[in-house]
Amino acid sequence: MGNLILPPSLTRELPYAVTAQLSELPQEAQREFFEEYNRNARTTSIGYILNLLVFGTHYAYLNQWVLQFLYWFTAGGFGIWWFIDLFRIPSMVESYNNKVADQTLRHVLVKYRYGLRNTQTTSSTLASSAKGSRFMLRTPYDLQKKGQDTNINLAKKNISKIRPIAPRVLETPEADPMRLSIVNLKAGFLVDFDLTTWETVQEWQYDWDNGNSGKEFRLINEKETLHLYMRNEGTQLHTILARKVNIFAIDRELEDEIQSNKRPPSVLSYQDIDYFRENSKTGWRHEITAKTAANKVTVWEYFDETLTFFMRIEQIEGQTYKATVGEVISPFEFSNVLPKE
Repeated sequence: MGNLILPPSLTRELPYAVTAQLSELPQEAQREFFEEYNRNARTTSIGYILNLLVFGTHYAYLNQWVLQFLYWFTAGGFGIWWFIDLFRIPSMVESYNNKVADQTLRHVLVKYRYGLRNTQTTSSTLASSAKGSRFMLRTPYDLQKKGQDTNINLAKKNISKIRPIAPRVLETPEADPMRLSIVNLKAGFLVDFDLTTWETVQEWQYDWDNGNSGKEFRLINEKETLHLYMRNEGTQLHTILARKVNIFAIDRELEDEIQSNKRPPSVLSYQDIDYFRENSKTGWRHEITAKTAANKVTVWEYFDETLTFFMRIEQIEGQTYKATVGEVISPFEFSNVLPKE
């Protein structure tokens, strides 16, 4: 990250995924990020001042007005909530600033990576780049690679018919033992999300025929189970959190339709939300935890019209269909990633 011009104090504060992408941007873009981030970021010291001296207004400071009114209404949880927040304010401010950094980076990326840079290309390149950038912004989870060489695609298609003996080796950033992030998550780790600690009990890797790969983790706590899908596009990390649902709860005829038409319908409705099929992928699924043989898998992914809610239908060879429903989550929603032991 030698191209970074940001102050070291700021780079230590920012998540790795943000600093990695900033290092690829011109200095002008980095300065704009620095100015906008400083305008919107919060500080721990002011959070404590507002909590202790200004009627406990630290939630308003973090734009959490529902919690703020609840805090006022209960008089700080009759003092208990107020006492707990004395220890939580640093992590609350850090979580808020991570979201600010994510939003600021997206703004800068749109302007510089997909705006200014395209003006320096030829007209034909400009058209294809603009199309690609719109697709990335429209579908945050899975950016499909376009324009690949035909011979390469044919080679990948032939290779994909052979059952692999091991998952692909993925490039991952070096882990800082003192500051692990969601990109370092593995089976056997603990992670905090939504004020709850989750244990990662299973890990899968999906190696798709188009050359991309993705991860799935099964997270559990005392009450429920979640499935976390993670995928890197360059230095951009996309995360989706979902719950497993019965495929017949989505549509009683869904399994029969997939078997008849070799794919599910273009539109599915579940709990008053319409989901639109965005893409389908085939590849191999490796269970990293159990180290079992790879299984051929086909996946269909759906998003609602706001690209917030997500549905995934998965068909694994020799097994029943699996369906999960969830939503797109910012990677910065996750914190305190630690090995269990």
